[in-house]
Amino acid sequence: MQASMRFPYENFPADKLIVELAPGVYWVKFVLSSIVSHVNAYILEEKEGLTIIDTGICSAACKSVWEKILSNEFGGKKVTRLVITHHHPDHIGLLGWFHKKFNAEIWSSRVAFLTARMLTLDVQETTCNNTLSFWYRAGMSKEMLAKKTKVRPFNFCDYVDPIPVGYRRVIDNDTISIGENKWFFKLGNGHAPEHLTLHSPNLNIFITGDLVLPGISPNLSVYPTEPLANPVGEFIDTCEDFLKIVDKGYLVLPGHNLPFWGFKYRVQQLLDHHQNALSRVKNFLTDRPRLAVEIFSILYGRKIRESEFSLALGEAVGHLNYLWYQRIIDRKLGKNGKFYYYLRKN
Repeated sequence: MQASMRFPYENFPADKLIVELAPGVYWVKFVLSSIVSHVNAYILEEKEGLTIIDTGICSAACKSVWEKILSNEFGGKKVTRLVITHHHPDHIGLLGWFHKKFNAEIWSSRVAFLTARMLTLDVQETTCNNTLSFWYRAGMSKEMLAKKTKVRPFNFCDYVDPIPVGYRRVIDNDTISIGENKWFFKLGNGHAPEHLTLHSPNLNIFITGDLVLPGISPNLSVYPTEPLANPVGEFIDTCEDFLKIVDKGYLVLPGHNLPFWGFKYRVQQLLDHHQNALSRVKNFLTDRPRLAVEIFSILYGRKIRESEFSLALGEAVGHLNYLWYQRIIDRKLGKNGKFYYYLRKN
């Protein structure tokens, strides 16, 4: 295990659209006008064409970057394959656009593809009662809930092109040959279900999507659609599986931030980070029962902005659900209809 992390670049070069990280492996960065400031995509080149790893969000700006790249680079080669790491809009947003433009084959896990396709068809003009109930039970204030009812909620379809019917399913330990290099797929969970990663021992490249990021941990949220989910437990299992992979000095290509060396070092950091967070939450619950919103200061150590409140709340519930499944804590529904969490008495 490498004893630290190292970075080949301090920033994405401002004068370039793509950066070649290894023979036939290219990095693209898209600036986003959202809470998430940017997202990375990657291009794998071979004689027959190009494989795109993630697409960016559906926006005129992202399309413009892709059009410039495809017009000015690679000698007019077509996109023959699209690999989607997970179903979030900043990673799958232009899947339909690429497919329509090139009729490229789509490679995805089953859950990622079907979840994305389902969400593009689900348009909500107002926040549904199940979501409001989930937020209320977790401790969101009445004032913030009232604001949520007056605005159009987040709709997946606003950021994702219509997704076509048909794809090629990827399962854990599948392999693919791209040019002269063999790539191995691994599926992980926590940040998103059946999240794909792929690595090439020949190239010493590991494309991790949002599962292994430098500097930040992937968001591990519980959502109103599955209030008893255990994303933190799933992520811990995924990290433990990653530690079993022989680290050949991989250059890690993440979904956000900078490429880096130090794969296992970073995975262990992420494990330690969440184990420490769980320990802090457990200790915080020793004196009296708490609402999910009350663990924000312990979990994040900073004030949470209103724009990020829902995600922060989802991750707080995620850590509480993990401790609940481990039978370390319990919860009860108060007379006010909110869930209170407390240390379990054995």
